[in-house]
Amino acid sequence: MNTKEILHSFAYPGAAFRGKPFWSWNGELRGEELVRQAHIMKEMGLGGYFMHSRTGLITEYLGKEWFELINEVADVAAADGMEAWLYDEDRWPSGSAGGEVTVDPQYRMKSLVVTEMPMERYESGEAPFALYVGKVDGINLWGYRELTGDLSPAAVRAAAEELAPAHADEPGEWRVLRFDIVPDACNSNYNGTTYIDTMSRKATDRFIELTHEQYREKCGDRLGTSIKGIFTDEPHRGRCMDDRREQDGIMICSMCWTDDLFGEFRRRYGYDARPIIPELFYRMRGELVAPIKLHYIDLADNLFLENFAEPLNDWCEKHGIVFTGHVLHEDSLMNQTVPEGSLMRFYEHMGYPGIDCLTEHNRCYWIVKQLASTARQTGKRWMLSELYGCTGWQFNFKSHKAVGDWQALFGINLRCQHLSWYTMEGESKRDYPASILHQSPWYKDYAKVEDYFARFGLVMYEGEPDCDVLVLNPIESLWCQAYAGWAHWLSNASADVAPYEERYAQLFHMLTDQQIDFDYGEEDMMSRLGGVSRGADGKPVLTIGKASYRTVVVADMLTIRPTTLALLRRFADMGGKVIFAGDLPTYVDAVRSDEPARLAADCETVPFDGEALAAAVRANGGAYVSVTRADGTPETDVFAQVRRNFGGDGYAVVVLNTDREAGRRGMTLSLRVPDGYAVQEWNMETGERYDASALAHRAGDCTAIDLSLEPAGTRCFVLTHEAEALPPVRTWRTVAEATVRGEFLCNRDEPNVCVLDWTRWRWAGEPEFHALAEVLKADRQVRDSLGLEHRGGEMLQPWYAKQYDTKHYGELELEYAFEIGEMPEGTVYLAGERPELNHYAINGVALTSTDINDFWIDDCFKKMQIPAGALRLGRNTVTVRVSFMRTTNIEALYLVGEFGVKAQGQICTLTGLPKRIGCENYENYGLPFYTGCMTYRLTPEQYRGILGDAADQAERILLSPASFTGGCVKVSAMGRTTVLGWEPYEADVTEAVRAGASIDVTVVGTRRNVFGPLHQIPKIAGACGPGNFMTEGAGWTDEYSLIDSGLTGITLRAQV
Repeated sequence: MNTKEILHSFAYPGAAFRGKPFWSWNGELRGEELVRQAHIMKEMGLGGYFMHSRTGLITEYLGKEWFELINEVADVAAADGMEAWLYDEDRWPSGSAGGEVTVDPQYRMKSLVVTEMPMERYESGEAPFALYVGKVDGINLWGYRELTGDLSPAAVRAAAEELAPAHADEPGEWRVLRFDIVPDACNSNYNGTTYIDTMSRKATDRFIELTHEQYREKCGDRLGTSIKGIFTDEPHRGRCMDDRREQDGIMICSMCWTDDLFGEFRRRYGYDARPIIPELFYRMRGELVAPIKLHYIDLADNLFLENFAEPLNDWCEKHGIVFTGHVLHEDSLMNQTVPEGSLMRFYEHMGYPGIDCLTEHNRCYWIVKQLASTARQTGKRWMLSELYGCTGWQFNFKSHKAVGDWQALFGINLRCQHLSWYTMEGESKRDYPASILHQSPWYKDYAKVEDYFARFGLVMYEGEPDCDVLVLNPIESLWCQAYAGWAHWLSNASADVAPYEERYAQLFHMLTDQQIDFDYGEEDMMSRLGGVSRGADGKPVLTIGKASYRTVVVADMLTIRPTTLALLRRFADMGGKVIFAGDLPTYVDAVRSDEPARLAADCETVPFDGEALAAAVRANGGAYVSVTRADGTPETDVFAQVRRNFGGDGYAVVVLNTDREAGRRGMTLSLRVPDGYAVQEWNMETGERYDASALAHRAGDCTAIDLSLEPAGTRCFVLTHEAEALPPVRTWRTVAEATVRGEFLCNRDEPNVCVLDWTRWRWAGEPEFHALAEVLKADRQVRDSLGLEHRGGEMLQPWYAKQYDTKHYGELELEYAFEIGEMPEGTVYLAGERPELNHYAINGVALTSTDINDFWIDDCFKKMQIPAGALRLGRNTVTVRVSFMRTTNIEALYLVGEFGVKAQGQICTLTGLPKRIGCENYENYGLPFYTGCMTYRLTPEQYRGILGDAADQAERILLSPASFTGGCVKVSAMGRTTVLGWEPYEADVTEAVRAGASIDVTVVGTRRNVFGPLHQIPKIAGACGPGNFMTEGAGWTDEYSLIDSGLTGITLRAQV
């Protein structure tokens, strides 16, 4: 963009940089409701959506109606100026087409499984894939032999006896090592089949045939126009010796496998793996490193790319759509290695490469840096992150900003929010809340978040990263150490690997905490895309694809490729700077070698220390940005990114305070640029721009800017040669401050609610009810009595189950109870699911839903008016009768109306409601489950005089919530509303105070205290998903485990 276009887009950001959430199609889909929700997303400031089949889908996946609805919604997106994206699977991981691919066993994922057993336990039977006898001592193997032909127990014993003398002095015992090719077990996540063999091209071709080709046929020319692209989710290539288990002296462990893997191995690496396959699973004679380990994982990675990633990307490119998404897990080197290998290689084969960054407090910053490195090296400008997943209903605007900020800083510009639910029916309501859609009270205010990130994404997209440092990625140094049990699924279990993981994270912070930008170099990519040349200034540069570097850092690698050594040697010989930090590599392609040491002797070596490494990197000149404290030391909690050639020949720099609790003051931001630039500050929250020259001065060859940051705060400065008349940045001083507490007139935007989530159940004809139980536990009891699977994220999809299990298991009766201490005012409703299937009654009076569009919070909760006179003081009982099927859901019910609630124990009591509310939890005012908006009216009588004479002398008066719990706060006065999403949580109320007007302060709630989890201990977990609603033991309480709610006070601040 030119400068004029950038300025316009910054002020009025369009759809391109706005979020495109996972739109969870998870129920019985209706076109009218889908269109309504699509328009709501537009109103929320979103830029599009990924149409994503999820747990709970009732409409047949890839059926006729499915495609009709896809097309209808894609057309709506085009009309609304939004982007519609496909999703390539029924739930995840991608590849099975809802289990249809793997109905055919030849396409199923399989593993090479070793079974290690004592000699006396071995019995000949079905022929194994391979059989060995070996002397085993834990993970060490001291000798072995393959048996062929005669595989009898006698032959095994004879082989061991023959080998024994040569190994008499070595530890361990002789054991049988049996290898088998074992297909994955069928499970409900794939609707009764399995995942696919992603290293098999024919399996991928079948997936494309059943999925992509159907979209091509049914969507026609929408592909590449109204349908932008397709998302692939969490594909992987299988196990990597991470499932070791032992019982009764037998050990079993699995490794990924595909047909003809050994043939491919021989062709690519020049030796036969089969005769030495035990050396993959064990350490031969205690050796830490072995080539077969490195090569096997490398091969599996490449087969995954060649036979899954590349065909999908090729198909998308051929048909004019973008291939995006992410693979399974990125957070650490081991996270990548176990299910895939090297993710940087996968990103190379995506149109818009992407990651998955789950939970609120994930600080694995390097996952975006890995992605951005590949993207820059391969010339890709768009990078996706699936973010906000598993965060819970209490996740507020400040958290949306904080989690998104560091990812946007490092280059994420396609935010795929997880998750926006079509419906909350049944199990869907526990599918990793919260829902970023109309179910959340703050949805009408969400444009504040989107406007901010749209501007952030624009700034980081324009110009070029000022990055000339390359850090070698050491992932192959893990691969060469693999053995059976080295990981427990994704978690490292090897003491030898742990230091590499730790130092990988440390190295990131050594550089980034001192604002030194860098890219990672992946050795396979370097072998294909690497080169050495001279830049425009005649100085040597090392290139990887479209990116170039002046400094290369080799740190904490155990093994290095010969191609990498050769490239570094050429660069060093040309005068390029190569820095070796810490221990030198001692292997080349997993074979001991002194070649790395010889190269290091001709380069610079430094300790594995942040200050030493930063000094060595900065000594080479090039890009320079720093943030320092008043004493001149680095401010390590602040990250920075620079874009050069911004709007032509300008610069943009964005700084981020990674500390979410405390601000930073008295800092200096220094940027090495020529003199003569005007400094502006661009406010990414409001779109306003300011003259920041009062903050800037020259310091040597740098422009220095006075800097302060709020907790989790960001600031954007632009250096330009184009002079403009902009308002100056103001520095304000507080001269008076006071906080109003006590009681306020209040107003709610929703009726109150009482949760009924305890029930008794019995089958028709049973004389007694089963004991009172929480609804989900009752649901499991019912299913256990029938021998049915429990509901959950991996249950059979309803669309599938209703085709193959239409049995009615019997008439079920449920009973929910509550007390009334004071009769409610006005009409009371019962909100429940599927009144057309469930027969609801209260105290024997039948209830009906008369309007399909009359619902509470979500379309699934149909409102049924309780007739006058049906309620009574004391005990009241709601009964539900249903003909129970596999697809029946036992769920909580909700009373909705004007009443208070006392929530103690398992039976709630309806009480009266106060007219005023104080600065305490809602629960203290009869509102324990209330999660809508609560408006506190601050009257002139309450604030008049509290600031003293300063109120008249101040240039402005700001209002802030003292503290609050909710999604955000809104301040309304004199016809103007300000949404406060994050620090500094300030609204200008000068005009209102001068006029003596009332000021409304609205806490916009979250749904945590109504939709839960309501019985979890602790109240907030690190991640929130289906399992958090079914905790047991110390993780469960029968009482209601509610979080804080409401406002603790209203602060006014006079400033000059």
